[in-house]
Order: sequence, then structure tokens, then C-alpha cells
Amino acid sequence: MRQIWGDIRRAVFGRSFLIAFGGMVLCLCIGAFSEALSVFRMEEISVLYGYHRELLLETLGSDIILFAVPILAAIPYTTAFTDDVKTGYLKPYLTRTSVTRYILGKGIGAAFSGGLSLVFGMLTALGIFFLVFSPFEVYGEYAVESKIPEIILRLVLFFFSGAVWASVGLLCSSLTQNVYLAYAAPFIFYYVLIILQERYFRTAFMLNPKNYLTMEGAWPLEGRSAALTLLMLVVILQLVFYMTAQTELRDDKRQKHHYAAQDLSQRILAKRIGRAKPKKEYRKIPLLYSVTQIGAVVRYNFRMWKGNVRIALTFALAFILCFLLSDKAASFAYDMGTSMQAFEPFVWTFGDANSVLLISLLLVLLFADIPFLGAGVPYYLVRMKRSTWAWGQLIYLILATLIYMLFIFIATSLICMQNSFIGNMWSETAAILGYSGAGKAVALPTLVKTLEMSRPYQCAATIFLLMLLYTLVLALLMLLMKLLRGKSAGVVAAFGFSLYGLLLNPELIKQMFNLPDELMYKANVAVGWLSPLNQATYHMHNFGYDLLPRLWHTYLIFGGLILLLMVGTLFAIRRYNFMFLGTEQS
Repeated sequence: MRQIWGDIRRAVFGRSFLIAFGGMVLCLCIGAFSEALSVFRMEEISVLYGYHRELLLETLGSDIILFAVPILAAIPYTTAFTDDVKTGYLKPYLTRTSVTRYILGKGIGAAFSGGLSLVFGMLTALGIFFLVFSPFEVYGEYAVESKIPEIILRLVLFFFSGAVWASVGLLCSSLTQNVYLAYAAPFIFYYVLIILQERYFRTAFMLNPKNYLTMEGAWPLEGRSAALTLLMLVVILQLVFYMTAQTELRDDKRQKHHYAAQDLSQRILAKRIGRAKPKKEYRKIPLLYSVTQIGAVVRYNFRMWKGNVRIALTFALAFILCFLLSDKAASFAYDMGTSMQAFEPFVWTFGDANSVLLISLLLVLLFADIPFLGAGVPYYLVRMKRSTWAWGQLIYLILATLIYMLFIFIATSLICMQNSFIGNMWSETAAILGYSGAGKAVALPTLVKTLEMSRPYQCAATIFLLMLLYTLVLALLMLLMKLLRGKSAGVVAAFGFSLYGLLLNPELIKQMFNLPDELMYKANVAVGWLSPLNQATYHMHNFGYDLLPRLWHTYLIFGGLILLLMVGTLFAIRRYNFMFLGTEQS
């Protein structure tokens, strides 16, 4: 028991636990902000007794809390087992305790810290709400129903839910020995289950993890069955982790993995170097010789995707983001009982500048380690020019961006395929959104000029091309700045480029400078020309009756930027200082 209590203390009193706890308090305060602001805008501030408890219960069902639960629960202690194995701390540790107690300590510590971080955050937020609103609470004419039993039930539900998602992160990280999955796997599984239930199994309410926290659905025992289900899931996940960790801690298996990985690395490296040497007949033709070498570099970069958890996380998060962004269109069609054309979810989702911005930011994660500087790169550089290697990086970046955008296009269409058709004509859903003004009500960019001047296939292809050009500019800028100033400069440049497009928003400019309505047209036109993000937005173009840029203007501008960034990359590679650590990057 001393071992288990020691792990619980380390989990609860660590810095990561404070981060998760603070994040829960912050999310609850943000979720309650609009409601609290409406109270303080009253001429005479007065609320019924117990308002602070009702505010907490209402906030616990808000989107920001339901979005943050799997993320916050995974922060405190889910990487403990993987960190011990990778740092070698495990070896001296096991000499002082048994394998069973060690595994139980890690599992229970992760589960308890994941649940307690949420519970402590809820109790702290309740205290804040009490201090803020209790002076204004007054008794009404009727008795107020006590909310304490419901709050206690929510505390239990959030505790077990946090324990479940912490156990998921711990299990996934122990299976793959990767700390990325400890934080990302709970969030991914959480939203995959939501997608399955909301898109394909609408009657299976127990499949949706949000329903365990909001109590939506026909739960027996007044909701207590949800807590029992979560407790059972925690026990099952802990048992699976125990079996996984016990297998992983066997010395013979660890040695077998080490030698197998070492042998595999040597064989892959030998194969890469062998492919990097072109055939003799190609050496007689310089152009073919260079093309073959460029192809070898591109293949090398794509082979680095194999077993790279970061790449898998990028596409998994992109799929979840497609679901979240397309939810408005799909939910509207479902509520109206109408169908959609197969490409309409993509058109309505990414015809909006904010959606283009969000989906493009994941490229920062996809290209976090470009240019790849693995163990095979020195062998390439001694056999080819720097410019040839740089062309390989550029072509890889273009192809990877194209693959990413194709994945976005296919994922958005597949998520809504249950209620769609493939004919090249706008659906009844599009007509309702466009002509009735319902599109503005649900914040979908369904414009009449889009419906009248294009067809779904042509419109989807145009939006895809605009997004591809915008993301290529972002990715090439990131590569150029990494070559000039280092990896951190590339990330800063990518976020700065995105922030520039975000700030050049007509509505934001109107609020900042208090522009009258007659000047808003000029602001729209100026932003349409100056902002790359708005140029990547389909409806921010001239279709014959305004001064916005035409599509061919945007193609020309993006093409010029891409060409300029590629030339800059070829010049920057001449002065780039290569630094190799002698190991493959993960």
C-alpha cells in the first residue's frame, strides 16, 4: 500500500495536476462568463437563492467543459509509466518493490489524479460562484429545490469520467511507449465515439461519452447507472493496463524489442542508401540523375511516416476537426429532414475563413520536424547537391500537403454520407440555407450567388484548390523560416501568418475603428485583397458585380507567393548548417 499511496501523492501534488486543476477552473469560469455578464447588466442585480449552484450545473453541460474533460484528465499522470521505461528509472525502482505494486501504483495514481483534478476544479469554481453571486441572492415566494444531490452526482460522474480517460491515456502510452498518445488518445477516442453515435447510431445514447456527463438519455436508477458504468470501465481499463505493463516489464521481451528494433533500423537504412544510388545509365543524363535523386529523398521522407505517432495524430485530429466543423450543416439537414449533395458538407464547412484557418494550423504538427534530419540524410548529402536535396524537401512538402487536403475533403464527405446523394445539383438543404436566410442563423456561409453561379462539383473543386494554395503558402513559409532561423522560427512564422489573416477581418475592423456602415464595403474590398485567408475563402471573390479579387487573381497571387518561397528555400539551403544527432527522428 505504501507504494500505491506514494504514486497517488506524486500524481496529486505534482505540477501537472495543478495545470489540469487550473484548466478545469478556467474552463468553468469561461463557460459561465456570458451568463454571469447578463446578470451584472441588470439595472437591479437580484437572483434567486441557490443561483450559484444552478450556474455550476448549467456550465457543466457547456461545450467548453465537454470538450476539455478528456484533455484535462490526461495531463496529471498518464505518462508516468512510459517516462520510467524510457529514462531507465524503472530499473532501480523495481529493486525496491514488486512488479505488481509498481503497476498498481501507476494505474491507480493516473486514475485518481485524472478524476480529482476535475472534481477539485468543480468545487473551486463552485466556491468562486458562491463568493460572487451569494450577496445578490434573495428568497422568492416559493421554496427552492435543493441542488446539492444533483451536484454530488455530477461530482461522482466527472470523477469516474476523468478516471476513465486517464486510464485510456495510460494504456495507450504503455502499448506504444509514446508520450504523445498519453495526451492525444483520450481526446481522439472521446470524439470518435461521439461521431459514431451522432452520425450512425443515434439511438445508442450510451455510446456517446458526453451523455455520461449531461445525463441525456433514458438512464435507469436516476442516473446512478451512468456512474456504475463508468466505474466498470475504469476497472476494465486498469486490468488491461496491468496485463500490458506486466508483459512490457519482462526483461526478455525488452531485450528482444531492443535487438529487433536495432536490426530493423540497420536494414531500413541499408535499403534507403541502396535506393539512393541511381542506376548507371541514369548517370549519363544529368537531368534524369537529379530527378532520380530527388525521388529518393521524397521516398525517404515519406518512409519516415511509418511508425511516426505524430503523423497519425495529425490525421486523427484532422478527422475530428472535420466532424466538429461540419456538425452545423449535418445537424441542420437532420433536423429539417432533408438530404445533402455529397460535397455540400465540404462546401459549407470550408467556404468559411475560420474553418480554413483551423484546419491549416494542423500543418504545424504535420511538418513539425521538416526538414527530416535522420540518420540517412548524411549519406544522401555526400551523394548529391544541396539544391537537389532541397528540391526533394519541396516536392515532399507539396505532396504531403496535397495528401492532407485530400484527406480533409474525403473525411468531410464521408462523415455526412449517410444522408447525401452524388448528383451534381444543389440539394433542398442548400436551397433552404441560401434562400430563407437560415444559413446566417446557423452561421453557415450559404450564399445565393454560390447557388446560382456554380454547381457542387465545380464549387467543391474551386474551394479545394483555394485551400490547397493557402496551405502550401503556409507550409513553404514554415520551411523557409526553419532553414533561416531554426525550428522555433518556423512555428512562430506559421502562427504569425495565420494571426495576420485572422486579424484582417471586416467585422473586427468595424468594431476596432467604429466604422460606419457606408465604409464597410471599402473595408471588405481592402481585406479581400490584403488577407491571404480571405483570398482562400470562396465567397470573398468577385463574381461579376463588385471589386473583390477574381479567382484568377487569387490563383496568380498564391502562385507568385509559392514560387517566391520556393526560390527563397533554394537560396537558404546554401547557408544552412546541418546538425545530426546520429539517431532517427520519431
